[in-house]
Amino acid sequence: MTDLEALLTGIVADPQEETRWLVLADYLQEYDDPRRGELLRLHRKLLATCCEPEAHPERKGWHERIVELIAAGVRPCVPHKTLELPSGVPMAFSFVPPGSFLMGGNVNDSEKPIHKVTLTKGFFLGVHPVTQAQWQAVMGFDPSHFKGPKRPVEQVSSNYCEEFCRKVTAALTGRGRVELPSEAEWEYACRAGTTSEYHFGDIINSDLANYNGNLCWNGSPKGTYREATTDVGSFPANPWGLFDMHGNVWDWCRDGYGNYSSSEQADPKGSSNEEYRVLRGGSWRSTPVNCRAAYRLRLGPANRNNFIGFRVCFRLD
Repeated sequence: MTDLEALLTGIVADPQEETRWLVLADYLQEYDDPRRGELLRLHRKLLATCCEPEAHPERKGWHERIVELIAAGVRPCVPHKTLELPSGVPMAFSFVPPGSFLMGGNVNDSEKPIHKVTLTKGFFLGVHPVTQAQWQAVMGFDPSHFKGPKRPVEQVSSNYCEEFCRKVTAALTGRGRVELPSEAEWEYACRAGTTSEYHFGDIINSDLANYNGNLCWNGSPKGTYREATTDVGSFPANPWGLFDMHGNVWDWCRDGYGNYSSSEQADPKGSSNEEYRVLRGGSWRSTPVNCRAAYRLRLGPANRNNFIGFRVCFRLD
């Protein structure tokens, strides 16, 4: 095990010990790319202040610098895990540590009120939406309309996605489990400490995500409307190294759809409503406003469309 691998393993074991993250930043500064160390330090500051953003006006500068570093090709340094699916197809995950954030938004009634949520356990989340190659390896067929092994699988119902999760978990033989993220986990992972409309800021453009670029919102410019999915990872990642959190395909969450409470919550499990499930993130055909971190879509779990996909969590417990 290398020194870097040892540091990352220690973080997974004790992610709330801030000293471990700072030691990792020092290591990156001295032995890797100093910009990765800078990115990590800024991200830790962003996470530490995201529940009281108005008390920290300096957050804007930190956020802008993070976006600048990622756009320049600096790779976030977080613990990763790779599972091997049948036929040797890999599935990569980024570690999302426990923490608190402000969930929801003020644009639509369905995302109100903004409320504090604390996630007490870390989890690994798929770096990308599940691809067609990954789906084919597990399920033995590809239902997608827009074909391509590196494109996200689509036209998958929530029920299909849960079957995929069961099959992957069974193959792990006690080494962990795979499942859909909760709605709170999805938004926390997407935001990555930011409080803006998107993880890269308040304005979207078609160089940052795959959505309907013919449509504008909140000052966003007109851009490309690709009218199809794109290969996963074609746009900049967020500070946890997660791609396609805005646009490309909607991600199913495991929660039933329900109204938010204004009270502070820990590890919310969402509604038990079986009529509607929650989807997050927007898609290639979505308007900019529907690709925001806070936007909530509800559909019946049997829905299958060429703009619906999913990503999964890997849990060691």
